[in-house]
Amino acid sequence: VLSCICRRVRHSAMDLLDGAYFLHYSTDPMHLKKIWRGIKVFNEGSNHDGVYYLIPIKVVSARYQGYKGTKWVYEVLVGESECPRGTVAASELSQDKCTLKEGNRWLYKIFLYENFEGNFEKFLVGKGRSVAATEQF
Repeated sequence: VLSCICRRVRHSAMDLLDGAYFLHYSTDPMHLKKIWRGIKVFNEGSNHDGVYYLIPIKVVSARYQGYKGTKWVYEVLVGESECPRGTVAASELSQDKCTLKEGNRWLYKIFLYENFEGNFEKFLVGKGRSVAATEQF
């Protein structure tokens, strides 16, 4: 009887965790690498219509949800780069080619969907807001 009760409790706890979001260390360099991979999609999907491409500065938060793959939800601080749109293709943006320019900053939500096999990833851009120069992260 005790074994049956324990199994029920364990399954109930797992059902609660299924679909839950978990925090991950946003300072892990893996996250910034992932965001750089999706920078083309980000620049195409953001509502930023400036002359320069936006590039990631810092991953402020990272959460994930696992079920038949992983869904990452990032809050990313971005800023304008030294790379003007039209001069460099968005797919060629990299940390080496485009450095951060002084100026405005924005905080965007970026979603990344990955499968467990590692052969699929899809980036989506969520809402963004401008960030005051005095705001600290």
